[in-house]
Amino acid sequence: MRKLFYSAIVFLISFLSIAQSYSGKETDNYSGITSLSFNPANLADSRFKTDINLFQVSSTTSNDYYAFNFSELFNDASGISFEESGMRFPSQNNNVYQNLDVLGPSFLFNLSDKHSLAISTRVRGYLNLREVNGNLFETLQDGDILNKDFNIDMENLNGTAHAWAEAGLTYGFVVMNKKNHFLKAGVTAKYLLGAGGFFMNSNSINGSYDSVAETISANGDLSYAAANSTDEDDDFDFGNGSSSIGGDIGLIYEYRPELKKDRKLDSLALRGHNQYRLKLGLSITDIGSITYQDVNIDTYSVSGTVSASDFDEDFEQGLEDNYSFISNTQDVTVQLPTALRYAIDLRVDRNIYIAATGAVGLNASTDPYSNNQLNYTTIVPRYESRLFTLYTNISFVEYADMTWGAGLRFGPLSFGSGSILSNLISEDSQAADFYIGLKIPFHHRLKSKKQKNKFKELI
Repeated sequence: MRKLFYSAIVFLISFLSIAQSYSGKETDNYSGITSLSFNPANLADSRFKTDINLFQVSSTTSNDYYAFNFSELFNDASGISFEESGMRFPSQNNNVYQNLDVLGPSFLFNLSDKHSLAISTRVRGYLNLREVNGNLFETLQDGDILNKDFNIDMENLNGTAHAWAEAGLTYGFVVMNKKNHFLKAGVTAKYLLGAGGFFMNSNSINGSYDSVAETISANGDLSYAAANSTDEDDDFDFGNGSSSIGGDIGLIYEYRPELKKDRKLDSLALRGHNQYRLKLGLSITDIGSITYQDVNIDTYSVSGTVSASDFDEDFEQGLEDNYSFISNTQDVTVQLPTALRYAIDLRVDRNIYIAATGAVGLNASTDPYSNNQLNYTTIVPRYESRLFTLYTNISFVEYADMTWGAGLRFGPLSFGSGSILSNLISEDSQAADFYIGLKIPFHHRLKSKKQKNKFKELI
């Protein structure tokens, strides 16, 4: 039984070994096409004539079971053992979240002053592992476990690992532009290509291990399945994927007072300038699902008393030899990590802003075939200009409490982490993330042609 639980958990976690996406960067008005992932309304009335993305990579991990002291990596990285150096916080229902987000070649452009389009490509991977009995998992790590009696108690175990690709078409437009009030909207239509997934579920498994008889007595159920979009080495293969349609939708309101009356703010009402004092955004992202056909699902009735040695060599074979099971082939629909996202951005001074952003996952965590967005709220003070943006962010993240990070955009290059500072000073970090990207921006002008000509006359 040790092999059963250990293999299942390690199998899912190892799928995404690279560690909230673009944490903090989404507030930057010059983040360009990256910001469309959070709210497609950012496309309308942007600071860009054209923004060409070359690549962006972001990855995140968060959990409430394991914590690591990252400062030890700077002391003696060669001698670090993640298994021995980390701290553990086992409970009856531990959770793990990971994602990988790669924004490929993409670009945006303007159709007119009020209408804009963007085309994007993206590859994504998600892992949600929920309701793992961390106390039991901790017990199973004991090297002398086979000489001790222990109880087995797991409820509502649910794991989904899923990868897919997206090709998106975003349309942004200005809804209202009155004296002090500005409203814009956006919608993204996505062509989704599934690469496959792995799924594990159990309503309950209860029982005990007898160290004298070396037997396992248990009662419960366990099912697992793999979508068929994998190659002969069980790696994800987009060429075999199922296709579907998904999308995002969003609104952004801006309060735009008469800036020319405030010397600290820009006085020109040109598209190269931010013109708001306060900006409010609301969006729903990752609407949709991907259906995989003819997925084989093995459901085991874990009932009776069996020898523990039957699981030493081959976990799956031990299941088949000792428990009855039903093998069923059916279509499986995997829900994308649908989320409600919000943003509030206050312009304090010409280049000083403070924002609050966040996301709430809309999928039920009990759904056996579903990816779930990590819930978080982030506070982001920043210095922002056309050339560069520097920010720091404090986030309150599901499973991992508070994280503290920083990021920088300098011209076409951007990089950062929403947790790097807290990881450097904390001895028990439960979250880690990073992003890096390179693009080619073409901004709107900051001065009118009339002003430029007047300046030339003076010199």
